[in-house]
Amino acid sequence: MVSCRLAEETKVTMFKTFEAHPRLQAFILFYFELNWQKKQPNETIKHLSLPTGCSFMGFQSSGNMQIKIDEYTYTTERFYVNAQTTLPYYMCYSGNHLKAVVACLKPTALYHLFKIDVSTLINTGANPVSLFKGRLGASFQARFKTNTTAENIRELDALFIAQLNEVTPRFNFVDTTIDIIVQSKGEIKLKELIQKLQVSKRYFQKKFKAMVGIPPSVYMKIIRYNFIFSSLKEEELHYTSTSAPFYFYDSAHYSNDFKKYMGICPSQFNPEHYPFLKLTAIEKAVWINAFQSLATT
Repeated sequence: MVSCRLAEETKVTMFKTFEAHPRLQAFILFYFELNWQKKQPNETIKHLSLPTGCSFMGFQSSGNMQIKIDEYTYTTERFYVNAQTTLPYYMCYSGNHLKAVVACLKPTALYHLFKIDVSTLINTGANPVSLFKGRLGASFQARFKTNTTAENIRELDALFIAQLNEVTPRFNFVDTTIDIIVQSKGEIKLKELIQKLQVSKRYFQKKFKAMVGIPPSVYMKIIRYNFIFSSLKEEELHYTSTSAPFYFYDSAHYSNDFKKYMGICPSQFNPEHYPFLKLTAIEKAVWINAFQSLATT
């Protein structure tokens, strides 16, 4: 378990964000850098993260991260893509130094840019090399390993812009749905959402899963929990918190659902033990803030 002192020492390099090129802002929320170094020789780097509602495409220049979701663990390749993760998960690395730049994608971006079946990329990762038709070859990989972070951001901007030039994205009601879910903080009911969009329930659920990879009800829960954690900046993480009634029928429902989702009761959960989650989901609320800024523009 990572100490609070370590969290304070590594905040600057644990997670740093960068803006995407303006042409890409309908698809990429932001880039972020992970630059993690072991403090002790026998230590395993291990950070807990919430599901975010975003898709990720990671480009590692040092090390290969392992992702542990419940009882399932997979090792990422040098470059990896994941459409959605539906459960809290650990990012682990047993080597000395892990460094990656990750594109944090809007949940429909993989569908719009690559026209792929995103449902095959849920709670697992894949190699995106084939998606870019040879643009992630040996020369790109060599440059990415030796470049500065700023140079790599420019490489990724060029990579995604080249892909965007080859497709004609057609935004639809699923993209609108994402904004509505975020604006409602994940609290809108499925029936209300369908009425607002004026589509059939069957068609809506089928289209949403085709573009996002998971059912809308699961996506709503992910967004709801991100808002719960972002609200903890000013409140104690406890089932009697005044935020609980906003998201759940009562505190008992909140406590039971939290335990099912996180594996422990909210009264036993200490954010100080999970510095990555604390930094990204509570202190900075990076995922929710990025979504909200786009939903209101």
